Amino acid sequence: MNSPGLLELIVIVFLLSTFLGPEKIKTSARAIGKAYREFRGYANLTPLGSDEITDKENIRSSAEKLGIDTAGMNLNEIKTAIIDELSND
Repeated sequence: MNSPGLLELIVIVFLLSTFLGPEKIKTSARAIGKAYREFRGYANLTPLGSDEITDKENIRSSAEKLGIDTAGMNLNEIKTAIIDELSND
């Protein structure tokens, strides 16, 4: 499929301005821009497949807040250390 050329775009803009008027075009352009910025913001939040990484980071940070040294520990060992630390309190 070919994209519309310059002449077609000029005709479309002319027809829109004729039928809608300048105020409606301004408000619709603002709404489209706002929706695009919002969509682009959601697209940049988290990449796909990063849920496991964030869970792991959350568990590590929780353990470090409790004073547990997580160097060289896997996820199950960290969970066990957190449970042991919480059961001691």
